[in-house]
Amino acid sequence: MKREILTLNNVAVRKQKALLLSGIDLAVSENEFVGVIGPNGAGKTTLLNVVAGFEKFSGELHLFGKAETWRRSRRARLCVGYVPQMLHIDPAFPISAFEAVLTGAAGRAGLFRPPAADERREALRLLDMMRVAHLAHRPLGHLSGGERQKVSLARAILQKPDLLLLDEPTANLDIAVQKEVLNLIDEIAGREALAILFVTHDFNLLPARLRRVVMLKNGAKVFDGGIDAALAGETLTRLFDYPLETFERNGKRFVSYD
Repeated sequence: MKREILTLNNVAVRKQKALLLSGIDLAVSENEFVGVIGPNGAGKTTLLNVVAGFEKFSGELHLFGKAETWRRSRRARLCVGYVPQMLHIDPAFPISAFEAVLTGAAGRAGLFRPPAADERREALRLLDMMRVAHLAHRPLGHLSGGERQKVSLARAILQKPDLLLLDEPTANLDIAVQKEVLNLIDEIAGREALAILFVTHDFNLLPARLRRVVMLKNGAKVFDGGIDAALAGETLTRLFDYPLETFERNGKRFVSYD
């Protein structure tokens, strides 16, 4: 039986008068791949920030069987990897893609210890896995959005987390690059021993290995189940308050709307 690595009980987040999350119960087991889907403003990023330790909350959160406050223990910080939405990087920022990946080892090794030889080899392996090894020594700010996302994925995996948080990893990317990043996430899910929480508002862009979906709407969990039930037309219609239908063609699922 797989152990639970993340448990949330009645978790809520309130900022001033706004209730961003309300009564969230969630359990994620080791090596489980879970999608978190919902409209913009549903609370998806807030949920990831709670798990990552960036957001104050009420309720209970357990990581690896231990209760955590929003100020994470060092062990919890090391065991949770986080890839945020794509950020703008100043082209003059003096860090290469390879150096950016190596920062993933800093939490375990310490900020002032030079990377060990095996960590450097692993960083290069991950860059190769992400198909950007040829860009290892290029300044991070000179990379395209898709290339930076691949570097961010490599950095997070070098951290060796038990739980990987992905916040809209394909947002603002060209369609071809979106598909490539999704394929890489599928590869990570198949090769690395970790659980994944994958946040998106686009139900048409989901990794092939994804089998469980949690849906958020107005800060509340409204669905938690298998992907087939999640992507049924009636489920999506309730989630987005818009009539949607799904159909299959050549083994692929499509969504239609007026």
